[in-house]
Amino acid sequence: MIQVLKAMIVREIQEHKVAFVYAPFFVSIILCFVIASVYFGGTNIQTDQFNFSTEYYDEEIRQAMQSVSSVSRIDIVRTGLLVLGFPILLTVGFGLLAYSLSTFADERKDRSLIFWRSLPVSDLTTVLSKVFIVTLIVPLMVIPYIILLQLVAMTSASIFFATNDIVSFGWLWGSYIITDWFRIIFSLWAQALWSLPLFLWLMLAGTYAARPIAGAIVPPVILIVLEGVIFKTNLVLEFIENRIGFWSRSDSFPKEYQEIRVVDISDILLLFSTQAFWIGILASVILVAGIVYVRSSNSDHAID
Repeated sequence: MIQVLKAMIVREIQEHKVAFVYAPFFVSIILCFVIASVYFGGTNIQTDQFNFSTEYYDEEIRQAMQSVSSVSRIDIVRTGLLVLGFPILLTVGFGLLAYSLSTFADERKDRSLIFWRSLPVSDLTTVLSKVFIVTLIVPLMVIPYIILLQLVAMTSASIFFATNDIVSFGWLWGSYIITDWFRIIFSLWAQALWSLPLFLWLMLAGTYAARPIAGAIVPPVILIVLEGVIFKTNLVLEFIENRIGFWSRSDSFPKEYQEIRVVDISDILLLFSTQAFWIGILASVILVAGIVYVRSSNSDHAID
């Protein structure tokens, strides 16, 4: 089964290179180019909400940077690098949503479901291969792009700081914690597990609905409306909103962080101890069973 899963995962990556390989790669290259251009004086990005410019570094900022403590410096560097990586994560996140909605719908649309059923591969194995793509493989694949972006940003900023006598070249690098790479990996894996019920619901919609988008949206809307009318609560809506957002900032997470930060491994372990996390895992197991059942009993291979 392991060899079959491996082969199916490789096939999925090959078929969805645009979403999982090319898109985040091009986004990271564009971000690298923009960051290098700003620090080398090629451009400035200034809006009412955002200011990314070398003109920001006046004498007051220079003195503040030179006198900041090592702990605060590490926090500043971590936060800055985390914010820089958001566009890549958003790109991959939308790619995963599109993949989840289309992966089973496409095999019905092009009738390839008939071919896959002719192979000695169970429906459960097929579904699990897609779950592994969402929860393990794609979060791991995005790490090289984030690392590339971080290294370009660190190098560009360090050159600018050193050549303009703001701080030394090693000022940033002394606060760059390489082990954060592993924390990012584990955090993304935790995020994938946290959001897994949403991805699986989209997959389920693709297995049964003639119009997968409507099949994914209409039932939750109906549940939200009925819950509000009958029980005067909004648990379904809150569940969806929390699963869309970052797990470390959800209502059910015991800690409350005011700032954007790289989570600690202890935070991930804390997530695993929460009731909300395991409710999501239970919902995911039920959804996997539903997908397997619907796919195995689906005799209508075509979809609009």
